[in-house]
This record gives sequence, C-alpha cells and structure tokens, in this order.
Amino acid sequence: MNKILLIGKTGSGKTSLIQSLQGEDVIYRKTQAITFNGMFVDSPGEFLENRRLYPALMTSSVSCNIIALVQDATAINSVFPPKFASMFKKRMIGIITKVDKKMSHPERAEKFLRRAGTDEIIRTSVTEDIGLELLRAVITRE
Repeated sequence: MNKILLIGKTGSGKTSLIQSLQGEDVIYRKTQAITFNGMFVDSPGEFLENRRLYPALMTSSVSCNIIALVQDATAINSVFPPKFASMFKKRMIGIITKVDKKMSHPERAEKFLRRAGTDEIIRTSVTEDIGLELLRAVITRE
C-alpha cells in the first residue's frame, strides 16, 4: 500500500483533501504536528514555510513512497522553491486545490508546481468533488 506525504502552505487544503479522500466530513482544522492518518502523512504548513524545518519533512518522507506537493489555486504566490522536489528521491505528484473558487487560477498553480519539480499534476476541489476519483487512482497506482 502506498503511503503519501502531503506538503503545502498553511491553508492550502491538505487536511481537507485527506478527509475527503477518506470519505470523512470535511471539517477545517489546523494541523499542528505531523499527523499519520491511514495511508496519508499530513504535514503542518510551517514545515514548508520555514526552511529550518525542512529536515522534519525529510524525516517524515522516509516511510512514504509518494510525496504530494499541494498548491492552492487561489494563491498568488508559492512557497515551493524551484526544484524543491529534487530533495526527495520519491515519486512526486502535484495537487492543485480549490479549483472551484471564483479567484482560482489553476494555470498559475500548475506553473508553481512544475517549477518545484512535479510533472504529474491533478486539479481538485473537495467542495465540488472535482478530480478526487482521478487522485484516488493516481495514489493507489503502484
């Protein structure tokens, strides 16, 4: 079974995405520490936002075989540095969240994820159930 580490900015939708993929009610809650939830490892946004916490992401990735970089489609910037994905020697996917929102700009989000080093990118919305079946298929593929 695949184990997936989700990395993204605070508020990017990592926890909501996990809840939705697991068939749970989506209830916003701020992730305070690395959380293990079935096949998912949920990382706090601060681990990406503060470079001094990158070692925590590296340590958390050891037991995972997929790293998912999560980018909010409504964000006008990204905190993923160029080639960020290269520090992980794992399968990388990019997940664009909130594609249903009025201020959504998924093309910009895709550019951010490609610059970070992901090639396989899925556009999603947990409120409109967009892309979730495709994402399930991608993360369960060996």
